[in-house]
Amino acid sequence: MAIHDGYARFTAYELLLPDPEFPCRCLAAIGEEARELGVNASNPAAFVMLGSVQSALAELREEDAGLESAHEHAGILFFAYHFWRAGTEVVLVQRKTVRTLVAEETEGEGEPGWGDGLAGRAGYVQLPQHLVWMEPPDQPPESVDGFFWCCDEGGVLHLALVAGIRRDRPGFVVATVPPQPLATMPGWGSGPAREGGGDFTTALPGAELDGLVGIRTHAEVFKLAAVLLGRVAREALEPQAHRPHAAPGSGPRPSDSDPRPTALPFAVL
Repeated sequence: MAIHDGYARFTAYELLLPDPEFPCRCLAAIGEEARELGVNASNPAAFVMLGSVQSALAELREEDAGLESAHEHAGILFFAYHFWRAGTEVVLVQRKTVRTLVAEETEGEGEPGWGDGLAGRAGYVQLPQHLVWMEPPDQPPESVDGFFWCCDEGGVLHLALVAGIRRDRPGFVVATVPPQPLATMPGWGSGPAREGGGDFTTALPGAELDGLVGIRTHAEVFKLAAVLLGRVAREALEPQAHRPHAAPGSGPRPSDSDPRPTALPFAVL
């Protein structure tokens, strides 16, 4: 097993926090205000209107966590809040899992009811380092660290790719995609996601040798999320399913040249 399959890396959630007390101080206040006012905090438009959210955003902008705008801060805070409420466990996906799922026919991911394992939940799926690349038009490619996901009370799935986490610069890149009804997600696991075919291919140097995965369209984000979350959901619905879990700070000790490990608990997929 490659060392980067053995432990989860420092996450965008941890990079976002201006101090260790931020979740207890600000994220908890968001939940309390939402309950008091009867606001559905899983609705992004309602979420951002909360006074406690604006206070939290003011702290993030003052700290300047490396994001480019107030809009980006608000978007990532929405996912950070729901990730925190869900317990902050990272799902680390191994290289062999990603390569298998993007290469094979995935009609099985559309088994009826798999969405029941995601309803009302949220999380962060971390991909193998430098395996998946986001290739926006007319911009340099960015290595995808993973994606946040949140399924709201109305059965709508919200997704945000996180990319560009690098030692030589602060912050990270957040790429949100249009929300999708959870019920439609299994269908994204099969069929073409690029016009003309060639899903997940990339022209990056060394792509064939290293088995690199490229993302150029929203449909490819949905397809990747569908096959990975399908696995997460089925394991949540099957009590006999076993997925290794690790405590915060566990796993191999990386060298100074390896990615910094997360302090959050993680499970391996």
